[in-house]
Amino acid sequence: MISMVTEKQKKIIVGILAVVIFCIAAMAGIAVLKSGNSDLENASFSPVLPADNRDLFPDKAYPEYATGYSVEYHPAYKVVRIHDPWGRAAENRTYLLVQRGESVPGGYPDARVFYVPVTSVVTLSVTQIPYISALNETAAIKGNSGNNLVLDEAFLARAAQGEIAEVGSGTMSMNNQLQTEKMIDLEPDVVFTSATGNPEYDNQQKLVEAGLKPAIDASWMEDNPLARAEWIKYYALFLNREKEANEIFSGVEANYTAIKEKAARVTSKPAIMSGMVYQGTWYAPGGSSYVAQLFRDAGGNYLFSSETSAGDVPLDFEAVYDRAHNADYYINVGAIGGTEDLLSQDARYEKFAAVKNGTVYHFDARMNENGSLDYWQSGQLHPEIILEDLVKILHPDLVPDHELYYYRHVNTSLYGGSP
Repeated sequence: MISMVTEKQKKIIVGILAVVIFCIAAMAGIAVLKSGNSDLENASFSPVLPADNRDLFPDKAYPEYATGYSVEYHPAYKVVRIHDPWGRAAENRTYLLVQRGESVPGGYPDARVFYVPVTSVVTLSVTQIPYISALNETAAIKGNSGNNLVLDEAFLARAAQGEIAEVGSGTMSMNNQLQTEKMIDLEPDVVFTSATGNPEYDNQQKLVEAGLKPAIDASWMEDNPLARAEWIKYYALFLNREKEANEIFSGVEANYTAIKEKAARVTSKPAIMSGMVYQGTWYAPGGSSYVAQLFRDAGGNYLFSSETSAGDVPLDFEAVYDRAHNADYYINVGAIGGTEDLLSQDARYEKFAAVKNGTVYHFDARMNENGSLDYWQSGQLHPEIILEDLVKILHPDLVPDHELYYYRHVNTSLYGGSP
């Protein structure tokens, strides 16, 4: 009996030992797998990182020339700041551009929130459309103010199909002709407005009270031609198209710089007069203006460079005549067809050598039937083409293959022939 019990105990002990050994071997095997195959561990067991540890915006677009806006990148949102071009601190704005599906961060109590990429846009200025179109996002535009003023072909094709609603008259920003109810029906993610400096037009509160979310575009206040072009990056921030914006702008910058450097080598700089008479006063672009910068970069001697204003400078006719009566070129003369139109505005134009010699040019070569000029639309994104036009006028031998694109020769020669 004792021997039988002992035999049973042996079997039980052996069974228990076998189970223990199996469990130990199994645990050891798991340990080997985990320690000896880190790639497998990472592929199979890696947890999803929280949003604030992922960079959802691998492509960054920072302004280098533009001063009207700035951007800070965070893993799941962007902080965009609008710097009022007139220095009004109360008009500075902060926008939070939060990636769709992510939480709105704290710490920005006064910021306006937009979820990006935006897919539904209303534009209140035709100058905004070329930036969006160049990013291949015309389909995002659901409404616009002034469809009949637009020259962009992609926009016009969609508008002809009834895909872009008319929401205004084409005048800049807010006024009594803006169709707010129609904009509300469109449910846009953002309404791009223009800063004008005029409180009547800049009153975005009308849009905010209607439940709309405006975002300011102050590109036209930039004095550097490349700075205006760089606002394509601003639109890219809302559309998550930074990579494309950087590529487009880099091309514009490289071409502009190459043309500018070519013009800088000239030894003779033709004298340029500019501006026009309005109600008895001559208004000329100031020496710090966008136009004056283009003249200088094209190898010209702008005769009003000493007028340091960035805007138009009011001058009396006699002062202009004293300074510019022998100017080689008269550029940016206004909407005229030729000599008859010019002299009908003011017969004293005949006194200028450039008018007599027919060296007068204006940027209305690309104009639609409603008088809208592409110079102020696609030209703001492509200053390199404007610059090459000006070099063609002033120093044609430097760009022999270039044909005028935005500019045309205005035939004002009182002696016949052409320049």
